[in-house]
Amino acid sequence: MLRVRPADVGSRVSVRTISGEGYRDVVGELLSWADGILRIRRRDGSVVDVPENLVVAGKVVPPAPPRRARRAPAGTAATGIDDLELEEIAGRGWQGFETSWLGRWLLRASAGFTGRANSVLPLGDPGLSLAAALDAVSRWYADRGLPVRFQVPLPARADLDGTLAELGWTTSDRNHVLTAPVTAVLAAVPDRDDVPPIVVEPVPSPQWLRMYRYRGGPPPAAALRQLVQADRPVFMSIRNGDEPLAIARGALAAGWIGITAVEVDESARRRGLGSHIVRELCAWAATAGPEPAHSVYLQVQTGNTAALALYDRLGFTRHHDYRYRLAPGGVPR
Repeated sequence: MLRVRPADVGSRVSVRTISGEGYRDVVGELLSWADGILRIRRRDGSVVDVPENLVVAGKVVPPAPPRRARRAPAGTAATGIDDLELEEIAGRGWQGFETSWLGRWLLRASAGFTGRANSVLPLGDPGLSLAAALDAVSRWYADRGLPVRFQVPLPARADLDGTLAELGWTTSDRNHVLTAPVTAVLAAVPDRDDVPPIVVEPVPSPQWLRMYRYRGGPPPAAALRQLVQADRPVFMSIRNGDEPLAIARGALAAGWIGITAVEVDESARRRGLGSHIVRELCAWAATAGPEPAHSVYLQVQTGNTAALALYDRLGFTRHHDYRYRLAPGGVPR
């Protein structure tokens, strides 16, 4: 029975739709109802457009209870957020040029630049059988001339990881996701007045880009567009005149600052500039309205012992991991 009306915009609703794939339930805040489309924001922040003609039942439901902070497993950060919630926030900080939702699978494509921006992030149920979902994913990436790749959060999606392994999907590039309270980083790194002032920019300047490296080499042409693909990116640098000594990129979303692209010029290493610029990103994010950061995350390859040692000194702990699974053959069909 349909008990949802356009007048319920702003309320929390539950609607059931039916299509060729069967029934699907969507629960969240009804943001709008116009031109035959119900726009609903789910609890995780994702927004779903529901065609009115597919709705077979609906009702207004009570507000969601507050989330309980999870007890962090040994070796993880007690940040009160689960792995998939954090991965979705991180996805907002490094978005694809093109994105598409298949149920709770986020498909991303960015001309092949970086694994995160050219992979499926499985945050839940795709709304189809696994075989049908993998076929849809394969077609989506084939249309873009890209290999079919999953970014699999672990241990949250160990079930999917195991299934893909059984199907012959290969694995590569396991990464740690590290987190810390912003206050912990600020406490771990003393403020300094013996380095040049931080330069803060909403887009990367030519000076910033001169230092940016991807896998140790110059970035491809797609890099500039990718760097700004975020809800709220920020680019920081420490400069000696016009020459950058250190750079870093931040992306602010949902009370978290994600840090990427930390680079220090070889001539300026062992002076604490990497720690300093990470601290300054956290200090900026802690006062950036309208939703300042309470926590910080970053991703580090498991074999990068120097970076892991640095972030350990700054108060970061391991929250979870992710790794990539590449379709058999590694190329689009």
